[in-house]
Amino acid sequence: MKSGFKFYHMNRPVKGNGFLPLLLFLLLIFSSMMFSSPVWAEESAKPERIILTWTMDPTTSQTITWLMPDVGTGWVEYVSAEEFTGHFDTAQRAEAAYSVFDSVNYRYCVNINELNPDTSYIYRVGRDGAWSEPLTFTTASDQEKFSFLYMGDVQSGYDAWGQMLDTVYQDYPQIKFALLGGDLTNNDRDEEEWGEFLDAATGVFSQVPVMPTMGNHDGLMYKEFFALPDNGPEGLKQDFYSFDYGPAHFIVLNSSYNTDERVKQWLAHDLANTNKVWKFVVFHIPAYPATHDYKGIDKSIQENWVPILEQYQVDMVFVGHQHLYMRTHPIFQGEIKTNPSDGIVYVMGNAGTKTYAGGSGFSYIAREETGSNYQVIEIDGKVLTLTAKKATGELIESYTINKEEQTGVRPVYTISPWNDPAYTAGITPDGISFMHVKPGTAGFKYFTGSIIPVKPHQGMETVVFVHLRDGAQLGLNATKADFDQVNSAQAGFNVKAGDIIKVYIVDELTNDTGVNPVILQ
Repeated sequence: MKSGFKFYHMNRPVKGNGFLPLLLFLLLIFSSMMFSSPVWAEESAKPERIILTWTMDPTTSQTITWLMPDVGTGWVEYVSAEEFTGHFDTAQRAEAAYSVFDSVNYRYCVNINELNPDTSYIYRVGRDGAWSEPLTFTTASDQEKFSFLYMGDVQSGYDAWGQMLDTVYQDYPQIKFALLGGDLTNNDRDEEEWGEFLDAATGVFSQVPVMPTMGNHDGLMYKEFFALPDNGPEGLKQDFYSFDYGPAHFIVLNSSYNTDERVKQWLAHDLANTNKVWKFVVFHIPAYPATHDYKGIDKSIQENWVPILEQYQVDMVFVGHQHLYMRTHPIFQGEIKTNPSDGIVYVMGNAGTKTYAGGSGFSYIAREETGSNYQVIEIDGKVLTLTAKKATGELIESYTINKEEQTGVRPVYTISPWNDPAYTAGITPDGISFMHVKPGTAGFKYFTGSIIPVKPHQGMETVVFVHLRDGAQLGLNATKADFDQVNSAQAGFNVKAGDIIKVYIVDELTNDTGVNPVILQ
């Protein structure tokens, strides 16, 4: 091959009449790199996979998380929708914290607070030269009417799930947030899967907050991406949390820790300290499955969590794991009830393309449907309407709970033992609070319980502490008061390890013949 110039060993000169073209060629490459690099960097630095959650009060704050492929100062700029004029020149801004997320991206996160309730904001994230498009979020209000979305397992079929999510938001633009029931991806350490999930999620969840729970397929990348409330039990704060929205209280649990005593105490304490009209709980593995649970996790949850949920009158529990839609009849202490006020309704969802068949025929199952699905829940004061649909939009069922019409008998008070290193708190299957004295504890010890009224009770009540050892009653202490006004009771006993203190609240304690006290918890 002939050429106008020749290359020799690098220590030798380049000969021939091609020296000038070579120089021009090298200069062209260099100048191309110089001028195209900033453009390439700007493109690569564009924020993506923007997701809203809450870490604080939904009425006055908003948490925003996103990914960028380079490290540096990141910002969110925001302004109320009423004041937005097409630019962010007068917007407020908040600086984001950042950390390594995967082999390509850095995770940026910022919480904005001191916002106005029930207000729409326009925002963007990124930095100068690399901003996202303008997006919107709306803070929560204290109105008694709102809707939210529930979706069970995603795990596979992210494109189809994303299309369904987009369609749901078009059909139900009034939804204020979404709950996800765990197993967001199949392999939590798979960066490609997580990218597909976030790509499908960001169209809706960059404008509507999403609050997820951990499934048995979730783990490291779930924890490294999501910013969630920091109010769970010590050591498990990312796995457990709660938040309020309007007249409802929401608790999110990781079903893998269903035997953990820290969780049981935290769960009872959290429920005892809410006075919201509606109480919802979300966890992944069902307490009442659609098909047989050969691992027995359902029985464990029934033993460890369900008595607490029943004692504090949880209305509805959202679960997943078995990849179909199922709704139970109201259940209380393992028995089917006809009135929702007498028990808890369990709802199983499945949002992804991985589906299982039902058909176990458990008597507590009220409705069952295979395939991908979603649920929209509307709260209007004391009326709840659940609308379950297939991914195609075809109606599965509509189910209503009307608290105005409920006449069933549920607990009037809840008793929550104070946290104390001397004992482990628990609840018996029939809803009675107890304190189990730990090894190393002996001698005189005070036992205290918080008394929370669920509904008004006329007259005086009596809180009874019963001291038991090896099944035999050793002592009894009673305190009479109006426990709609008094919020705690205390009794002291001489105890040793293994003793049990049970706490009852009754309408009246008397020795009169033929009169039995009515237990109010």
